[in-house]
Amino acid sequence: MIERISSLMDDYRQTRAMLRFLDANLWIGRPRNPEFASGFDIATLRQRMERYNIYGGLVSHFGALAYGAGWANEELLKAIEGTGLWACITLLPEMFWHEAAGESYLAEMIKRGTRAARVFPATHNFSLRAWCSGALLEALAAHCIPLVLWHTETSWEEIRSLCQAYPQLPIIVEGTPRKILYYSRFYYPLLEQCSNLYLELHNLVAYLGIEDLVSRFGAQRLVFGSFMPVCDPNATLMQVTHARISQEDKMLVARENLAQLIAGVKQP
Repeated sequence: MIERISSLMDDYRQTRAMLRFLDANLWIGRPRNPEFASGFDIATLRQRMERYNIYGGLVSHFGALAYGAGWANEELLKAIEGTGLWACITLLPEMFWHEAAGESYLAEMIKRGTRAARVFPATHNFSLRAWCSGALLEALAAHCIPLVLWHTETSWEEIRSLCQAYPQLPIIVEGTPRKILYYSRFYYPLLEQCSNLYLELHNLVAYLGIEDLVSRFGAQRLVFGSFMPVCDPNATLMQVTHARISQEDKMLVARENLAQLIAGVKQP
């Protein structure tokens, strides 16, 4: 039995190393609420990435939720400088009340390594409708910058409206802090209707869930993410390494889908 377990563990480690994962959901900074995790600095994050064979990805900063988006974005960009990691900044509508200033800010963020953006409409108390966030969303769409949303921060109806209003804007929906698998009656029809919608995996843990989504919509609609260091990535990694899908589809989910989204960002 011990030999069998050891063999399975070796196979898992070899497979995840071969897939060379990219992670859409990495974090630094202290979270708003106490967590069991420790070590929220960039050096510790990179050590954990190496341990789990995660070779790059998008990094966000918890300070954008607790302290201030502008300050957190600056701290994030300074932290990732020279690491090869990409920033996922947090934006607010007032950053784009003067559209030229907003565009200038976003262009500078892109030049310094930003490749995705987050918004927290419930926490930061604003609407994603055009009358409130239109300039922000138009700027992201113009640069094809992926917009990352927690489904708990908005409604599925709002997500549908965003996808349809900005078809060139990639929208990645994450299951933080509530498992997204409970909302399949929402995201299944949305994946059918909206080609710019993607699901991140860390809280999409369901038996044969990846297999069913890939069979219905293709592997191109799933993006690997771990929510590390708050969550241990092994469960999400193994969803991909041992999924009953082709090796090509595993590569898409593990890294290629995110790599293509990042490569698609238009430089200023």
